[in-house]
Amino acid sequence: MKFLCLHGAFGNASNFQAQLGPFVKATSKSGQISFKWISGRHEAIPPAGFSDYFGRGTLYRFIPFDGIEALDDVLHKLDEFPQGETAEDTIRQLIQSDYGSQYTLDGVRNSIEYILDAVREDPEIEGILGFSEGATAAASAILEEKRLWEEEGVPRQLKCGIFFAGWPPLSLKGGQCNVILADESEDAIDIPTCHVVGSDDPYIDGAMSLHSMCDQDSAVLFDHGSGHFVPREPKTLEELSDTITAMMEQVEASFSSNNSDSESISDHRNSIGNLSMLSDDSSSASSVESCDSEEEKC
Repeated sequence: MKFLCLHGAFGNASNFQAQLGPFVKATSKSGQISFKWISGRHEAIPPAGFSDYFGRGTLYRFIPFDGIEALDDVLHKLDEFPQGETAEDTIRQLIQSDYGSQYTLDGVRNSIEYILDAVREDPEIEGILGFSEGATAAASAILEEKRLWEEEGVPRQLKCGIFFAGWPPLSLKGGQCNVILADESEDAIDIPTCHVVGSDDPYIDGAMSLHSMCDQDSAVLFDHGSGHFVPREPKTLEELSDTITAMMEQVEASFSSNNSDSESISDHRNSIGNLSMLSDDSSSASSVESCDSEEEKC
């Protein structure tokens, strides 16, 4: 299974590939997983004092903010992160802004279309992976793909997601762009997901609010016990690799079970939202691909 990988804010494909290096090495041992990286399209200037923190090269983000004032407002709130009674309360306090919504409908729509185009251009991509803002973008793409299936009958391709230190998704339903939270919406990510969180992450409420937006019967929570980053400790990565392998086996089993019941491909796709069948070449060796900008598509 191939995963499309989305970096966090102030990132690019090359830096994220390096960041995920130990994770890729650990998960590659199964021979059942491969990865492809893309960069966001919106150039991002790191906050003062962090020019060397986010790595080399031009940095990007996937989801643009609506003006510098909105960006400054969010960065200020991240610096003084609120604490609500629930994860959802925390996020509501965070997104309240003197400047209105931090996002524009067109900006978010174009970003999600860019991600889904990258998925559709490679039929082998059946999973999506994101870190921090990239997790928001990935989750939003899953929900948009689901919406397009429900409203327009557009076939779905994504079967599972991996979220590192995530944040809740954005929805484009009803011609509006909104951050959606589990205690305000009946919508849900309905494919298997693995949520990699750190109990010492100061922004853990973001990750937990994303977890709550997913089908709780197929949403796995993996706590590496550290902060807002991708884990690199070998033992932790070994356990995480086992968790992700189990998730992929869950996806495969759901298709095998339906096939064993002699359900037609057409009926089976309808029953799970028109997800395409697993690749017959599931035992192929792990591989990686990356491209650093919109102009360098893989």
